[in-house]
Amino acid sequence: MNTPSKLGPTTHAGRGRVIAFEGVDGAGKSTVLALVAKHLRESGVTVSMPRVGKEHSSKPIREIRRLTRDRSNLSLLPRAESLLYASREAQVLDEHVRPALARGETVLLDRSMLTSIVIGAYGRGLELESCEAIATHASAGLDVDLTLIFDVDPRTSRIRKRLEKIRTKRSRDGGRKGLAGSGFKERIRSGYLELASRDHLPVFHTERSGPREVADRVISLLERGSFEEPPEDATPWWITDPDAPFELAAAALPPIVQLYFTRRMPLGRELRAGLLEREPELAIWASDLDDPLLVAAAELAPELVLARLGALDSGLVSKDALRERLLESHPVEVARSLARVDGDAADRMRIQLAEAAPGAVVESLMGRGDAFAVTLRDRLWKHADAYERALGLQGCDDPESWRRRDKLLLKDPALVISSLRGLAIERVDPILARYAALAPKPVLQALHGRGDATAHALRRELLDTGREVIDSLIGLDDPSAWGLREQLLERWPSTVAWSLGGLGDHPRTAAMLERCRACAPTDLFVSRRLFQAAATSSPPVTQVSP
Repeated sequence: MNTPSKLGPTTHAGRGRVIAFEGVDGAGKSTVLALVAKHLRESGVTVSMPRVGKEHSSKPIREIRRLTRDRSNLSLLPRAESLLYASREAQVLDEHVRPALARGETVLLDRSMLTSIVIGAYGRGLELESCEAIATHASAGLDVDLTLIFDVDPRTSRIRKRLEKIRTKRSRDGGRKGLAGSGFKERIRSGYLELASRDHLPVFHTERSGPREVADRVISLLERGSFEEPPEDATPWWITDPDAPFELAAAALPPIVQLYFTRRMPLGRELRAGLLEREPELAIWASDLDDPLLVAAAELAPELVLARLGALDSGLVSKDALRERLLESHPVEVARSLARVDGDAADRMRIQLAEAAPGAVVESLMGRGDAFAVTLRDRLWKHADAYERALGLQGCDDPESWRRRDKLLLKDPALVISSLRGLAIERVDPILARYAALAPKPVLQALHGRGDATAHALRRELLDTGREVIDSLIGLDDPSAWGLREQLLERWPSTVAWSLGGLGDHPRTAAMLERCRACAPTDLFVSRRLFQAAATSSPPVTQVSP
């Protein structure tokens, strides 16, 4: 039983009180907040919520949030960022909370001053005392009555957020925090848990229970002063019996988690077939290229199948037929599917799509510097957004492409950095060095496939970024790559295992995989990688770790 201090009488004049819902992204706090608000209102409590979903009702608050989230603001430094977070919450307190308290309402906050403290001190490395002093000043004497911490492992959070982006087709969304890498998220989580322990804040673990169950625990705390939480709720689904084969461990997972772990595997075909009508985006995304599901999916959601195949081919579905069928109804998806596709027929289709999907056509020209591509890119460039422009310049090393890239670098450097892979290192390396501290994750993504001394020096410099350091080693066989795997094996065994993709025939691979298993015998990410290694002597090279 969790028995933190019971929420007593309000500390504010009148009858109002303030309850803050805090914790790492992906822990479900916003969903739980909405359920708790509904219960309180049905119980006769007047509830005020300054933020509903992802939107604040106040323009100044929305503008401050936009500044802190905008990935193009790479020059926004930690202390200024911390002050912006505190100013956002100060605006919330003065514009919404104080008036609501004066009316005797209960205010439910989706984040509070604690966010500015945790991000500043634990995420960005500022002094904890300074961050707390800033928050105290910004609060101007208005304290939260109760802060609830919602906790989940960063890898669970990553699974949830990735699946949600696929489900909602928002795979291109991303903010500044994401540029810092997985280490940032791990530090944030540690910060919340450390402060919860110090200040005796209730912690709700959300690894296994759904939002309704967690909301019931919050309600129990608010109404009875305590709540019951099963011990297993602090253990991720992907922590399994070390003696269970991967197939059996995966079969015991909830369907959506099972779908994630069996993605792109024949093993998951039956599950995906059962989910196709209810979760078409996820089922198609998770399909393997020989999955019979693709045939049915091509009738149900052909645009999703086309997006799934990308530059790959399936013997079950004709991409050319899908393109012809979707040319008018889904021009953007068709244009994007032409990336890395050459030939007169593809170029004729690009011309057909130029008016309906100009930005996607620009994106489809990645890797091309021929006269046709240069002319079409020049004609449509002004109609493409930054994301489409950056992707459309991938693999283009000619002077005109660099001229465009240099201009885009001034507006959205993070996008450009992540598209530099495979280009001349004498042009790339100064850019990576300039932005390594500001956007370490895309810098490491740009190092994929590089085993030179400069690349390895950058990796060592960015070790605190997190798993992305090991991600960038996928397929590399040089001594420095193996040295980094050895160095980080105990810290990130599942990612080290993943980095061995493409090295199935290497004499060191099997031994390293077994050492990964020994370091994390209950980790399903490691078990999955071992299962893949057993299925093929040369696993496909993958660009993103679990």
